[in-house]
Amino acid sequence: MSKGIFNKAVLALSLFLFSFVAQAALSHISINSRQFEVGQHPKIKLNIVAGKNDFSRISLHLRQTNGSKEIMEELMVQPISGYMLFAIGVDNVTDPNAKLIVSEYKGNSWRQYAVLPVFDSPFIKITDKTEVKIDTRNQPKKVAPVPYTGKAVAQSESAIKVTNATSDEARVATLPSTETTASSEPIMSADCIIERSNSDTLWRIASRYYKQWNTNVYGAMLAIYDANPNGFSKQKIHLIRQDVTLGCPSQTQLNQYVSKAEDKLTFEALQQQHRAN
Repeated sequence: MSKGIFNKAVLALSLFLFSFVAQAALSHISINSRQFEVGQHPKIKLNIVAGKNDFSRISLHLRQTNGSKEIMEELMVQPISGYMLFAIGVDNVTDPNAKLIVSEYKGNSWRQYAVLPVFDSPFIKITDKTEVKIDTRNQPKKVAPVPYTGKAVAQSESAIKVTNATSDEARVATLPSTETTASSEPIMSADCIIERSNSDTLWRIASRYYKQWNTNVYGAMLAIYDANPNGFSKQKIHLIRQDVTLGCPSQTQLNQYVSKAEDKLTFEALQQQHRAN
């Protein structure tokens, strides 16, 4: 009898731990660049490696102070690629020490994952190539309400300012879509093919093309991966296939990679995740 109860308890604990690990989707996040200055509403591009791209378990808040008052705004998000996210808010950021607070839903509660200084990231001017559209009416629904804080997850609700994603103000903040511009066309032509030999590694291919594509070698590897989801065994970035023709990445895909340091972090985190699974 006691043995049966013990076995059931072990099984229940195992299922809980499995569920907990399976929900721990976020393995890397960092600010790639920002498209705003002090006094403007936030527009932030993020590098992210998350299992199954489940953004219902990830929450982004921008925290700033105005005198003695702390202001928190939940940002709207739009995936750009499998490991890049664009976040936008509607309140002007007047605090040069503003922070991006990243939370993840694990187990049965929200937990703070990272605190990222916003203005330490590189500024990228908005152009036809870098504009991104936020779909304010189709935001990921959170698995649970976010009782967000600045330290753990427990600040009074009076300090939380959540943007209404369907408000007129949010629509005004919406940026033009890159999908309607010429920058979404392939960098060469629709039938542009990457030339390579059977012994070429992804690194070697990227090293040959990154200058021509006006990016860095890590950005080139990520863009090639973006453009060729079937060019990698089990869709793992370290398992490039030799029997598949690789197409050139589009200009839109290449435009996502502007910082060698951030692209290196993204590539290494993605490669580590793929090797572990």
